Amino acid sequence: MKLNRIEAKDIPPVKQFFVDNLSNVVVLAGPNGVGKTRLIQGLLQAFQSTGSYPNIRFILEATAKSESEQWGKDFLDTSISEDAQKLMITLQQSRRRTRWESSVIQFESNRTIQQIQPYSFTWDIIDPWEELIGWNYSFSELKNRFQDTLHSLFRKVQSRRDEIARKAEMLIKQGERTMSLDFPDPLLPFKNAFSQLLAPKELLEPEARQQELFYSYEGQQFPLSSLSSGEREVVNIVFDFLLRNPSHSIIIFDEPELHLHPELSYKLLQTLQTVGNNNQFIYCTHSPDIITASLENSVIFIAPPKSTTLNQAILVKEDDETHEALQKIGQSIGIVALGKKLVLIEGSDSSLDKQVYGAILKNKFPNLVLVPSGGKEVITSFSSIVNSILERTIWGVEFFMLCDRDAVPLSVSTSSLEDAGRGRLKILKCYHLENYFLDENVLAGVFSMMEPEDSWLCNPEKIRVRLREIAQQMIPYTAALIESAKYRSLVGNLDIMPKGCHDKSPNELAILIQKRAQAERERIIEIINDDDIEVSVMRTVENLQQSLENDTDDWKSAIPGKQLFNRFASQTKIDTGRLKTLYLREADNHSPYPFADIVAIFKQFACM
Repeated sequence: MKLNRIEAKDIPPVKQFFVDNLSNVVVLAGPNGVGKTRLIQGLLQAFQSTGSYPNIRFILEATAKSESEQWGKDFLDTSISEDAQKLMITLQQSRRRTRWESSVIQFESNRTIQQIQPYSFTWDIIDPWEELIGWNYSFSELKNRFQDTLHSLFRKVQSRRDEIARKAEMLIKQGERTMSLDFPDPLLPFKNAFSQLLAPKELLEPEARQQELFYSYEGQQFPLSSLSSGEREVVNIVFDFLLRNPSHSIIIFDEPELHLHPELSYKLLQTLQTVGNNNQFIYCTHSPDIITASLENSVIFIAPPKSTTLNQAILVKEDDETHEALQKIGQSIGIVALGKKLVLIEGSDSSLDKQVYGAILKNKFPNLVLVPSGGKEVITSFSSIVNSILERTIWGVEFFMLCDRDAVPLSVSTSSLEDAGRGRLKILKCYHLENYFLDENVLAGVFSMMEPEDSWLCNPEKIRVRLREIAQQMIPYTAALIESAKYRSLVGNLDIMPKGCHDKSPNELAILIQKRAQAERERIIEIINDDDIEVSVMRTVENLQQSLENDTDDWKSAIPGKQLFNRFASQTKIDTGRLKTLYLREADNHSPYPFADIVAIFKQFACM
């Protein structure tokens, strides 16, 4: 059976939730606090109720012939009392441990396994695969089921040995001298799944006497307890799932990505979907990777409630215009699950930018989530989709953007871009984020704890002189960056696409493109006029030189801070990352605060 439709109301904080035409993979997504976990808990309670559940309505579709025969039809509607009773009868029947059909299995978010007690063997070893289990066992939590999983594996090993021995004794009594050894290995699916998840590690043959599972790696033997916490978790989940071997069942999985590397999370979900037949998986997740990978199925975003009647369930499609707009800035639709206010910043997940911003902001604005969005090339493209992202609230999630000054040519007015973003797009006053790390008083404070008092590194004036000397050497490089960005913006993209090219012969089409190319050539030549370039470069160099000679703080904003800070750090013999960390700590002791501008920007975002 599978859920075709869900209607839920008044399961706080969810007020109204309605979806239908659900696929075999359903992803419930949304930021913290919208009620995803409470919703799936409500679904589980409804499945366990003794009749209709007042706040939840299911329409279920039969996926097995036995279900259709038992129901007398292919669909059940739990708002109809008779159908609710039929569902209760289907669910509330005992099942064999390894043939879990037409049921519901839950995997909770807190899957920490407590201490496992050893199994006390008796003389009578019953095949655990054939034992009948209570109907609601799969509704219990994984951490309470896993002891049964391990005990069943060891009992199966022993019962198989007893079966082989009994077979041998019977053949001996019959006068036979040979015996077929065609006894399938019941644990082969577990061994295969272990290798699929954790190759090149291999699961070893369990030994009932030891009551502990072992694996081999590079010729050595290790207990399962030596695996990493993430590896142990996926093994626990998959072994429990393989033991039940569910078919025609609904699997409700809360936060499958928890504690797992994205690649291991992907392998886990892929492995689960190969077990049994016609299972429906309902994942409740924050993972952008899982959300994006499931767009061909049913991805439901749960938006914050706006009224008691507005449906909070929003179906997300791959061809949605919002998805396409986010792709332009190097993001997937899955980021909407990260929080209610997302601030897109430069850098990657592994870059220092996010860490620096986090250290500056501390916990001042807990409602803001920082999302790295690649380099300045990706950030710059955001100006073309202000209307499609920044000016909209996407399913209750608001987007903001902060970029370094180098993302915008100096010839372009930052204020006009910020005005177009209506407060949601901000551009730093400095060329790079690192420009905020050039305060000589803070730097002197950093080194006063490490250097002798007479060291130049403890003297703010001497530090400023050294920074100015480095900046002086960087003037040609800085001017080249400024001018190249200016002319790159003025020239724009080359466009030789002609008009009226339908039904043209190859020669005619070539002539049309050549004309467009000539027009573009003339346009570009006019822009990159030698005399104009010379005047512009001279003016830029003069302005940079003037700011250094006047010794105002303007040069600290104009010179590329990343390179300037790195050169300074190399002269101090301290790694740039460590120097940044020390600077961030010392900055708290200084007034004015070097990062006040940045804090003010985030405060504005938080208050919008």
